[in-house]
Amino acid sequence: MDWQSLIVVSSVISFGTLENLFPFFSFKESFDKRVYTNLVLGLINVLANNFTIALLLNCIWQQTFWLGIFHFIHSPVLKIVFSFLLLDGYMYAWHRLMHTLPIAWRFHKVHHTELLMNTSTAYRFHPVEAILANLPKLFIIWLFGITLQNLLLYEIFLACELIFHHSNWAIPLKIDRYLSYLIVTPNYHRSHHSQARKEATSNYASFFTIWDILFNSYNYPRNPKAIKLGLPQEKKELSIINLLKLPF
Repeated sequence: MDWQSLIVVSSVISFGTLENLFPFFSFKESFDKRVYTNLVLGLINVLANNFTIALLLNCIWQQTFWLGIFHFIHSPVLKIVFSFLLLDGYMYAWHRLMHTLPIAWRFHKVHHTELLMNTSTAYRFHPVEAILANLPKLFIIWLFGITLQNLLLYEIFLACELIFHHSNWAIPLKIDRYLSYLIVTPNYHRSHHSQARKEATSNYASFFTIWDILFNSYNYPRNPKAIKLGLPQEKKELSIINLLKLPF
């Protein structure tokens, strides 16, 4: 196992353990029922991206016609910082778009059908969304010349953050709130998964919450325990087949 995979797997085990030892909401289903559907969707998405996005990325990094805007920046540290912020800003814009365009929401709502968020919810995405989300990112990588190393760095941090803020870990409220001024926390993201429209149409950030603060979509929940997760029209857990068919 390479070090990147080791970090992600370690975060799954760590946050998965914490959410079971210190749960925010009481789990009503067994472990296998909670995670099976989400992990299968995650596996499908990994395979789909490996056969599409990975090949296109390889083409981008093989070509020498355009080396990217960051080629003119000589500081490796600045390249890392700009790459991280650029990719994270894109993730915010993409997520907000998925909630704004009706056709995009049809696919993204698969993620929001989760009735009880847990670490595996980080992988609950429709394959169409999982692939399409990477296409504009490819253009950004090419235009700015984001390197493989800097992309991997962001993706690893993002993967761990997604697992963290989707977890059912009951972090002390004050700590969660203070952290939410910098990064997405479990309570902060639970609000985004609320059935209440005002809460669900806020908190679009994936890593840094500065994007929500800048674009007026920051909304920390007043009473996290009162949040009802999921979609009002989907009151039971859906099978993998039903989730794949949901947008159509």
